[in-house]
Amino acid sequence: MVMILAWPLFGQYLITTQDSLLTNAADYLIITHPNFTGQLDPLCRLRDSLGLSVKMVQTDLIYSVFPDTSAAMSIRLCLQRVYDHWTTRPTYVLLVGDAQRGGGANNFIPCKLFPKFSYPYAGGLTQHSTDNWYVTLEGNDSIPDLIIGRLPVNTAARTESLVNKIIRYETQDPPGLWHRTVLLNSSTDREVYATGYVAGFFQPAGDSVIKIYESQGNTPSLRTRHVQAFNQGVVMVFACCHGTQPPAWYGPNYTLFSYLDIPSLTNAVYPVSFQRG
Repeated sequence: MVMILAWPLFGQYLITTQDSLLTNAADYLIITHPNFTGQLDPLCRLRDSLGLSVKMVQTDLIYSVFPDTSAAMSIRLCLQRVYDHWTTRPTYVLLVGDAQRGGGANNFIPCKLFPKFSYPYAGGLTQHSTDNWYVTLEGNDSIPDLIIGRLPVNTAARTESLVNKIIRYETQDPPGLWHRTVLLNSSTDREVYATGYVAGFFQPAGDSVIKIYESQGNTPSLRTRHVQAFNQGVVMVFACCHGTQPPAWYGPNYTLFSYLDIPSLTNAVYPVSFQRG
């Protein structure tokens, strides 16, 4: 009896040899921890269907090709090689795997740590992490030369769930006014910035803006209004306020939105969130 083993679907995208890692071509490069490779084929096929050439490489291959250094530096050296020598240089880089400060079981793809100023309310925090460093590959500056993102997952099940969410959002998003509706919140000390964003960007673009400012209420009312806005449906959330632990948006006097409100969100669309602290 002859047994025929089918190569996994992601095989057409996965780089498996040193030579193909050092010289290749792609518009969209996925760097993933091996635990999550099997869940990424639908995302690869979606990007492929949009006309992007897709390649995927596992971190263990990167570490074997670029040894004798830290994991983070190995990934950066790999991206430098890709940037300098691939016949088609990627426009997009996606990291798949969570990071954990100080290493540990969930440090699947590390972040680069940099020193930062320490403020009393930050509890003496003296480091910050960034993925931008991975793609500052040309020139003596901090401007990214490739567009980088991360799926911060730590299990195969969460990877599959997040990939399915991305695919639903991009292929089955429901119609409605949410496409042109922005949620803008602001602490009292940031309202001048919020006003500027409305006048300079959102109104000229014809977007509808839901404004939730700290000066408009107290903590219970502000949090309730945020939940209502999320559930109504918005394409973007722009927060002009501070963030704190445990996760919350807050101002000098009131909390605007908290992680405790997340179970109350029932919206069918997923906004992109930005923050100006």
